[in-house]
Amino acid sequence: MNDLRSKCEAFLNRRGALTLLLAAMLAALFLFDIGGRNISSPDEGRYIEIPREMVETGDYVLPRLNGILYFEKPPLFYWLEASAIKTLGISEWSMRLWPALLGLFGALMAYGVARRFYGRGAGLVAGGVLATTLLYYALARFIILDVAEAVLMSAALFSFLLSAEEKDERKSIWWARGGHAAAALAVLTKGLIGVLLPGLIGLIWIAAIGRWSFVRRALCPSGIAIFLLIAVPWHALAAMQNHDFLWFYFVHEHLMRFTTTVHRRDGPMWYFIPVLLIGFMPWTGYLWHAFKDALPKWSRRKERPVELFLIIWAVTIFVFFTVSDSKLPPYILPIFPPLAVLLGRVLGPRLSAAQADLPLGRWVFALFFGALAVAVPVIYSMPSLRQNDDIGAYLGPVAPIVIPMAIIFALGAIAAVWLPRRFGDRASIVAIALTGVLGWTGVSLVASKADPNSIKSVAEIIKTYRHHDEVVASYGTFFYDLPVYLNDKVVVVDNTAEFDFGMTQEDVSKYAMPTAPFAKIWNGPKLTFMVVRARLFSTWESQGLPKRMCVIARTDRAVGISNFPLFDKSGKMICDPWYDLDDPEGFAPKEQDEPVMRKPVLPTMPPL
Repeated sequence: MNDLRSKCEAFLNRRGALTLLLAAMLAALFLFDIGGRNISSPDEGRYIEIPREMVETGDYVLPRLNGILYFEKPPLFYWLEASAIKTLGISEWSMRLWPALLGLFGALMAYGVARRFYGRGAGLVAGGVLATTLLYYALARFIILDVAEAVLMSAALFSFLLSAEEKDERKSIWWARGGHAAAALAVLTKGLIGVLLPGLIGLIWIAAIGRWSFVRRALCPSGIAIFLLIAVPWHALAAMQNHDFLWFYFVHEHLMRFTTTVHRRDGPMWYFIPVLLIGFMPWTGYLWHAFKDALPKWSRRKERPVELFLIIWAVTIFVFFTVSDSKLPPYILPIFPPLAVLLGRVLGPRLSAAQADLPLGRWVFALFFGALAVAVPVIYSMPSLRQNDDIGAYLGPVAPIVIPMAIIFALGAIAAVWLPRRFGDRASIVAIALTGVLGWTGVSLVASKADPNSIKSVAEIIKTYRHHDEVVASYGTFFYDLPVYLNDKVVVVDNTAEFDFGMTQEDVSKYAMPTAPFAKIWNGPKLTFMVVRARLFSTWESQGLPKRMCVIARTDRAVGISNFPLFDKSGKMICDPWYDLDDPEGFAPKEQDEPVMRKPVLPTMPPL
């Protein structure tokens, strides 16, 4: 036994062995079941459809969503997703591969930085903490820009810190150049905050410790040249090809997003406090220990430049988005890497010690997950939920997961409090990490089993009967995942969605139109499909409005219909039901073995 232990220790002490082992474990965590959940709307559908159209048209400069110019975000993430489309095709797994890999890279980066400054134990804790925080892990499984932005901004800031603390002038310059490159990529991911926030953080830190001599190294000409070569070309090309790009992109999407509520994403000043407290679970209780131990007295601030930098980083970004008039939970994700490193600093040494002197961390964890252990089965068994038509259908598939999750939460809470009495805080760290891994993967499985926010089943039925590029309309709303699953653009009827700007730039009448012109298409001689919200269609039914509509698919979210009856291969009509204008009973279903193809009539649709 001792011989085996010695061999394991010798292996882990080899250069790179521990990093490879950690990378393999984290890769398994981030890649677990990433293809199990359908594409959700709006974000995932949006950020797949734009690169899908880039690949389809060959235009990688001007992003388009459903054929309409879309300048809200820069293109780097679209380019990454386009590369996945060209090499792996479109699937839930391939489209979530880049976010998962970026999440993995961010965790390994936190490991590397913490190990560089605080040792191997701190690195292991920092990487594990970041990977198992709820918000970071969850967003790394979604096709959105925020993980890419957080990781690239963190790469810029970590490079800045490494450059400042590097004694070798040549290595320091290379770290500075790497920081400029990462900042440029962050700009190409989500805009100017990719350089403004790192610059602001660096300036505050330099002023706080009086290290003005570092400015020359941080702003080295070669680094600035690298930044400009990466960040400027796309902006210049887009401005050359569209004369309104600069105003919309820089003024509307940057200045007005921060200073006004034009995007309708405002929130109270305390908005991000619960986001941080819940999103950093299961490690939230240790934040107090980490800050208390790392925060230097003002008179001794120069003795802890690394800790001060990490604290300024987290606080600056938190305050920046707190005062902003545009707020969404993922916005504060860039503060998670420095917080993970700070936790690595305070928890890392305790992996090899027997003391148990951090009670707040384990008790916060135990109370939160103990409450979850009780709440999960109680909520699941509530009769009101089971009788709810929108929720009840999803409870059955998740039944095998709910009780095991509750048991995991309960055992984790007990272990985190009881085991440290004998084994110290290291027992709490291991128990919390395992509970986080098992708990969040369980949540992922629940999301895969009970996913009401997808149009996939409706789109697949439409694809079965769509053979000649027939028009497919998204009525009253834009189902963002519909064009992705159809692998084609749709007609958005009576809803401009995010198309207000793009509709002023080009003639996009074949992709977005009001009800009146679409009624001519629907009432014409060609087969046409339409997808509407389930609640809106229920309203139509109650008012007797649907006439001559073939209902081909229903979910809790949407209803798919066609303007002519459809038949399967055996000749049986698939309409369920078939609404006929000539039916004397109005909109009631009419039994028909072989319906006659008569001219359909679009109902007078109520305003939304």
